[in-house]
Amino acid sequence: MYHCVNKFLRPAFLTFFSVVGVISSTAQNERSVPYEWMDFLPPDQARVVEEEMPDATVIAGGIRFKEIRSGEGKFIEVGDVVESIYTGRLLDGTVFNRKTGRWHTYTIEIGAKPRQVIQGWEMAIHLMQKGGIYEIAIPSQFAYKSKGRPGQVPPYATVIFEIEILDVR
Repeated sequence: MYHCVNKFLRPAFLTFFSVVGVISSTAQNERSVPYEWMDFLPPDQARVVEEEMPDATVIAGGIRFKEIRSGEGKFIEVGDVVESIYTGRLLDGTVFNRKTGRWHTYTIEIGAKPRQVIQGWEMAIHLMQKGGIYEIAIPSQFAYKSKGRPGQVPPYATVIFEIEILDVR
């Protein structure tokens, strides 16, 4: 799955940003997208994410997506109800939220109004399938923004989630 996403997204990003002059010809190497493109992920945080998730694919908004274990079946879409377990942590490794174990899961409807999950989850979840395990790094603009999550996530923090999709209905 990772290779499929990278195969189709990378050429589109590189072509678009080469045309508008954002990416120099020397930046078009084996990296998915250079740090300069990730305007939503500050360079100092981008370097930490790159070290943490070296094989990740950059998707919309600078979100990093990495498939740890492949899922099966259809990809998640708007209207699906998804049951998952996850661990959310800061770039320094501090765990700020965790729903783990078969009896302590997190269930959301994708695309619900109001949103039931941070925006970065909804932007990445369509790349996930039942049974898969994924890691996503979400810039603050698509996570907890300038307010953070008092006592847990500081303002403007990039967060990383490891998510296992248990069921999709």
